[in-house]
Amino acid sequence: MDYVRDTLSVFDETGARHYREADERALASRQHYCEILCRLSAGFGRRISVLDAGCGSGRYFHCLRNVRHLLGVDISAHMLDQARDPVSRAELDIEAIELRCGDICTLGLPQQSFDLIYSIGVIGEYSPINAAVLSNFFQLLGPGGKLFVTAVDTCSRLQMPESTPPTLIRRVLRKGFPLLPPLARRTLNRRLGSYYVSEREVRALLQGSQFTDFTITRYHHTSGWPGTHFDCLAQRPPL
Repeated sequence: MDYVRDTLSVFDETGARHYREADERALASRQHYCEILCRLSAGFGRRISVLDAGCGSGRYFHCLRNVRHLLGVDISAHMLDQARDPVSRAELDIEAIELRCGDICTLGLPQQSFDLIYSIGVIGEYSPINAAVLSNFFQLLGPGGKLFVTAVDTCSRLQMPESTPPTLIRRVLRKGFPLLPPLARRTLNRRLGSYYVSEREVRALLQGSQFTDFTITRYHHTSGWPGTHFDCLAQRPPL
């Protein structure tokens, strides 16, 4: 799969180390997602089981509350090495952390084994968001379980490969990208092989999934990473 190869080329040993170092400097810019995860995990009123799909360096582990077991999955073993010493380790409210290397869709995890699944800055960015991914998340959640995922708005920024320096043409395209009509922006990202999506595409995927209750909210980053995410919250129906 191309997205696995491309991601591994970005997050090699050096890339993972630099990523982890940047996490320490960017805590304030991630407060939005930290607050969401804190609220969601604390909302169960009991110790829960959580899956971080694409956990990277463990940058969001400290945001969770009332966690009995956290499984962090990433396709980069180097990123998991960094996750063994996550950001703000002293603030962890997790009884047990397990880290596994692999693709979430092929690991064969037990069905209905998680209360909360989240994936921030991964699908709809480094890997595709599609019906198969959502179906897999649904099967992994127990009754009443919640899913929180983000995907990048294809009109908000131009996707460029992180593993190689941008060419002059791509730098020009990125600078002029916001001035293009929305259709041109979507078309350009699609031609470049981007996994970014439109709100219409995300909504259609969720409407066609087994999730019966979901919300989609736009979040524009005002510092750090330049772009807009779709924050998607869905719930598996209770018994």
